[in-house]
Amino acid sequence: GVGAGALSGQEQESILQAMRRGDFIGQTWFYDLMRRTFLPIMGVASVLLSFYWAAQIFEMTSLCEKIFLTDFVKQSNLIRLSLYRLCLVAALWFVFRFLNYGICCLYTHTRRTLIATGQTLNVTLARNVIAILCWGAYLLITLAVLEVPKSGISIVGAGLATGLGFAMQSILENFFYGINLMAGRVHVGDYIECDGILGKVESITYQSTQIVTADGSVIAFLNSALFSKNFKNMTRNHRYELVKIPVGVAYGSNVQQVRQMLVQAITPLCGQTDAEGHSVARTDVPVNVVFANFGDSSVDLLVCIWMRVEDKIALTAKVRETIYNTLTQGGVEIPFPQCDVHMRK
Repeated sequence: GVGAGALSGQEQESILQAMRRGDFIGQTWFYDLMRRTFLPIMGVASVLLSFYWAAQIFEMTSLCEKIFLTDFVKQSNLIRLSLYRLCLVAALWFVFRFLNYGICCLYTHTRRTLIATGQTLNVTLARNVIAILCWGAYLLITLAVLEVPKSGISIVGAGLATGLGFAMQSILENFFYGINLMAGRVHVGDYIECDGILGKVESITYQSTQIVTADGSVIAFLNSALFSKNFKNMTRNHRYELVKIPVGVAYGSNVQQVRQMLVQAITPLCGQTDAEGHSVARTDVPVNVVFANFGDSSVDLLVCIWMRVEDKIALTAKVRETIYNTLTQGGVEIPFPQCDVHMRK
């Protein structure tokens, strides 16, 4: 091993932070147990023990025990408080804090092992569920120690449940939509379009779906928003999208000749591959140039190509440049809107 003196201050600080996060729970569990649970509990107990041992000198232990165990707040059908009960509640707080910490750290360690094998888990949700279970158990035990009556717990619980129900309506809605999405409608790595925004799905949680757009922006959609807005999954079938590029040529141009020129010039572009070795366009479907419409100042054509979604932006730019160069070199006029003004004398 490397001695502590061989490590820089920054490295030592990073190791300490990792230990606080529980990254080495397998090696530091006993140290964490002593630091987080045993020592704080002994600190709480020392308050009572110091008075008890002092009372032993004067043979007043029975009086001391009576003071510790006697309820100084004793409201029937409400709550009972004594020094012993308060110290026990404080000690239990440290115990359940360590349980929450230990279970979360073990889960995180298990997640890292699964990630190494290609599996993924939702850490945030799991840590929240673990915290709710641990502190919920602590709350129930605390109420039992303080002898809060069941009727009072039921009333408080009903009120909290009603308030939480209204507050968590949207959370639960997104939760169930998230489960539906993760069941197969969307996968990490898919390209989806929602509200005119196209991006790659980076993560799917139980509340939102995060995508990365072509310009590097990160956008998170609530899962309920994806369902209400009828998003499009661009890669669910074969990861190719039909792109239609409009082209206008002057009236009087030979449309068939223009079609042949464009197909001949564009087809080599579609046979190229990207950095990952994927074809940028479908090679089994030829480039198609169709007559779209009679425009105000041009004959409108559409160049139809099945492009790979990931390469759509780059390939579209290349195709447009090729179209312009081909028509210019071929002597085909590309009209533009113009207005003739006649002045009356």
